[in-house]
Amino acid sequence: MQRVGGRSSKKIDFRLICATNDDLEDLVRKGQFREDLYYRINVVPVAVPPLRERDGDLALLVDHFLRNYCAASKKPLKTVQPEVLEILEEYPWPGNVRELENVIQRLVVMVSGPNITAEHLPQNLLQHSASGQEAILIPEDGVDFDAEMERIEIAYLTAALRRTGGKKSAAATLLRLDGQRMKYLCRKLKV
Repeated sequence: MQRVGGRSSKKIDFRLICATNDDLEDLVRKGQFREDLYYRINVVPVAVPPLRERDGDLALLVDHFLRNYCAASKKPLKTVQPEVLEILEEYPWPGNVRELENVIQRLVVMVSGPNITAEHLPQNLLQHSASGQEAILIPEDGVDFDAEMERIEIAYLTAALRRTGGKKSAAATLLRLDGQRMKYLCRKLKV
């Protein structure tokens, strides 16, 4: 190999590893990538599918990132609850492995205890998952069903009355309730 501008040849031995998100064959066809360069670097192509298409890899990557970031932060190794892994598996990971790594790093830093639970996950992950929706709806320690239903009824009644300027008959129509039931609920819930 001769350096640009050089006069003598030097023997070199190296391996070039390239990565791209672009379809180089398509770019060559369009004349946007040099064909000779493409054939020089395309010796052993390795296609790595996105994280969302690699079943089983997520748990291994979570474990790897937990070990790395707990060690780097000098914290004891944290564990991830099974429901957290379910939520992570359901998420489409548009940012691929780098996004997963950032989430795990954030959890290591932000979660003070030894266990990472669904409540610790960012909202965008929870909203993409049925398991996440369940975790939001029913916390780990359970929920008082009657109290929750009453809270929801109050919220709907209050919103409907606010929208209709306090007119119970108009609010009843908005909530598709008959007038008698609307009056009963308002008395019962003290709205």
